[in-house]
This record gives sequence, structure tokens and C-alpha cells, in this order.
Amino acid sequence: MAQKTRIKILTSNTAGVPLSSGNNILKTGEMAYSYFNGTGGDRLYIGTGDDSGGTAPNQVVIGGVYFTDMLDHTAGTLTADSALIVNSNKHIDEINVTNLKITTSGGSGQVVSSIETSMPGTPTNAQLISAAGVKNYVDGLDRDDDLGVSGNSGSGTVDLDSQSLLIVGATADSANDIRVAVSAQTATISLQDTAVTAGSYGSATQIPTFTVDDKGRLTAAGTASISSSFTLSDGSNTDTFNNGETLTFSGTANETTVAVSNNEVTVGLPDDITITNDLTVNGDVVLGNSTSDTVTIAGNLTVNGTTTSVNSSEITIDDPVQVLGDGTNSDDGLDRGIKFKYYDDASSSVKQGFFGFDGGASNSGTERFVFKKVISTDDDDLDSPWGDAEFNEVYTSKLQSVSGNLTLEAAGSNSIVLNDTVDLNGALDVSGVLSANSMTLSTDLAVAHGGTGVSSFTDNGVLYGDGSNALDVTAASSANGSLLQADSGGAPAFSNVIDGGTY
Repeated sequence: MAQKTRIKILTSNTAGVPLSSGNNILKTGEMAYSYFNGTGGDRLYIGTGDDSGGTAPNQVVIGGVYFTDMLDHTAGTLTADSALIVNSNKHIDEINVTNLKITTSGGSGQVVSSIETSMPGTPTNAQLISAAGVKNYVDGLDRDDDLGVSGNSGSGTVDLDSQSLLIVGATADSANDIRVAVSAQTATISLQDTAVTAGSYGSATQIPTFTVDDKGRLTAAGTASISSSFTLSDGSNTDTFNNGETLTFSGTANETTVAVSNNEVTVGLPDDITITNDLTVNGDVVLGNSTSDTVTIAGNLTVNGTTTSVNSSEITIDDPVQVLGDGTNSDDGLDRGIKFKYYDDASSSVKQGFFGFDGGASNSGTERFVFKKVISTDDDDLDSPWGDAEFNEVYTSKLQSVSGNLTLEAAGSNSIVLNDTVDLNGALDVSGVLSANSMTLSTDLAVAHGGTGVSSFTDNGVLYGDGSNALDVTAASSANGSLLQADSGGAPAFSNVIDGGTY
């Protein structure tokens, strides 16, 4: 059998409730069991509530032999000094009560003290009547009662033993009134026919008209002609269009044109356009054919073409952040940035450079910001070597050299070369021995200097502090499942038993 870790709780065979001088002793969540044969014994206790002054404010009973012994009997059988347990049919063989009280949750209820087999002369709320007693009482009642009837005016009675209730409609010659027909146990109530002629009313040029009396009945039906005019509106102004007039669609100068042909109205744009609001263009846009041309768009401009050319010497943009490659949704292998042209004195020619983001990881992109001094006019995917960039100060968490070694050089003659080893051209003061792969000290590194103060430790031991002295170590664990606990002196030690002690 594998070794087990055993956790023991507080126990007692001399006391019931876990108390000390009348005060609680359990902490919140701590348990104790008493197998004391007396008051409060054979019970399992637990501390509840927030600890105050080192102990829980409450100690509650959550189980124990005292309670399980009350359940040790056949289900459905009433047992003296034991709990009630119903059987699989939710039954119990008997139950004895002095007074029976039936109530709803939160109600005061009614106490029942007796069950009567015949109706008492002066019954009380504390008595129940049996089924046979109720039947005998009902059978002896006089049931020759009359049925009272009343209407909007007048009233009467119907003797249920000898009379019938008559429901009368209007006379047969009364139009639009209610009729009543009775057959066996069924009474059918219907309306008399009205004077309105059955049929459909209304057409494409006429609408139906109806007359309804104060009882909701349709007394007349006819038609009325539809108006031959309608109202036109632009949202602010309205106009009435009459049948026979001409409806005209007009364009706006320098903005829209309108043409009518073969029952079709065509709205288009003129050759010269003035835009006073937003403009969306799904094609190429060229703004300005000469230095004197001016194109003004008072609203927003959206261009969904391939090329947008602006032939101007200066562009002013108020937006502080510009977006490049806004439609990107996959790795296209292309860079993002700005191409620029400049005059190169050394070659007496115009060159083109690039500054931006080297994108496209799948296409050997570094995904870093780069600068290239000379590029061809059609380059959209650039590669190293990159150009030099000069800044006043550089702040970074990492410096990486693509050639292998990283050299840090100060204003003087000393420098630091970082590769597989670290070469220091200045002085390094180490009180020990340095080799290619290790550092050896002649004495153990003291605790005051971040060391342990010793050279070796017990196998499988656990280190613990000893003030400014060398670190101490526990003995190795003697059994599987052991836990690290404090011994009587406060030092850590292994044990596979957690003992709650006694009270």
C-alpha cells in the first residue's frame, strides 16, 4: 500500500463542546470531534465566522454518532427517540401527535384537536369531519331551492324542480335584432339579416363607404370616387400635383443633369462639377492639371481607384496620424513606408530613398523600421543592407548585431565586444578565479554578500535561514507524502502526519 499523508483534527474523550474556560477554541474552518459520553459528546464541531482574537466567533455542530444513531432503523417505521425516515413510497407506518397543526410557510396555522364522524351541533375550527360524516350531513339537506334571475330591469325566480329558464329574442319581423333557437340542451343565438346588400365595395377609382349605428351594426354601404391629385415633398417644401399636369425633374447647374426618354428619367453628372458636400469616387483621381488649377471639395473625398495624383508643391494635412495599407488582411510580403527623392551630389543625379517598416515575415521581412538610401522606382519589397540613421539619443531594451558580435565603444579608446564570451578591455576586479565556463571563489560566499555561507547541503533537504549565519538545511524526508512543518522549536521538519492535538 502506498504511503498516505494523515491529517488529524482536535479530539477529546473528556469534554463535549470544545471550550477553554468557557470560551471558544476553534479557528474558522477548524474541526474538533468529541467522543465524550456526556453532554455535547459524540459530535463533530467546526469554527465559523471571521476569526477575532485568534478564534472563530461561532462553533457549530455538523455531525457525529449522536445523530447517526438516530437514523439507524428501518425506513418508514416510527422508532422511539429516533428521527423520522420515510420509505421509498414517502410513507411512515404511524405518527402520534397531541395536537395537529397545518399551516403554510410563514403562517400561524390552525391546531386540530379531534376528528368527528358526524357534524357537531356547534362545530369549531379545531375539529375535522370525516368523509362519511360530510355525506350524511349533505344527504339530509333540503335541496328544493329556487334560482334567482335578474336583468337590466326586473327580476324573478325559477323553481329548479318544476320550472325552466326561458331566453327570448326579438319578434320574427324585427330586422337586425337577436334571435334565439333551442334544440334539446343547445340554445343558438343569431342575428337577423340587415338591409345592406351583400357584395364587394370599392375599385381602383373608388373607395368603400359604410354607415354603422350606435349598436355597431352595418346599416348602409356604398362607394366614393378617389381624388385625382397627390402631394409632392422634398422634406421641407410641398406641392400638389393634379391629374393632367406635367411632372418635371430638374437638374442642378454644374452638379447634375436630367434626361427623359421613352418613359425613363436619367440623372447624370455634367463635364464640369462643383462639389459642395462629400464625394466618393470608385476610380483614379487626378487633382490639378497645372499650377493654376484648383479643385475644392467642401465635404469628404473617398477614392476607391488605383492611383491618386496630386500635382502640388505643398500638402497640408490636419490629421496627426496617417494610415498606410489600411485594407491589409493577409501577408502580402510588401513594405509600408515613404519613398522620397533627393539630389545626390556625388553622382550628380536624382536618387530615390525609402524609410518605413520592413514587412512580410513570410518573404524574409525583418518586421523592423528600416532606412534605405537608394532604391529603384518600382521597389515595394526591400532587403538589406540598410542605410545608416543618426539620432541624438537611442533608448532600447535590446541591441542586436546582424553580423554576430556586438561592440560597445565609449568616447575613449576602451570598448566591449559581446559574442559567445564577454571581452572587457578595461579593468574587472573579481576576488576569485575566472575560467572560460566557471568562476571559483577561495572561500564560501557569505550571507551578507548574497551567498549561502556553506559549500554543500544534505541531499533532498530544504534550506532555511539562520539570521546572518550560514543557511541551515532540514533532514531529508523519511516517507512519501511528508509535509514540511515546524517542530517544537520552530525549525522546519518533515512529517507525514498533521496532528490537531487535543482539547
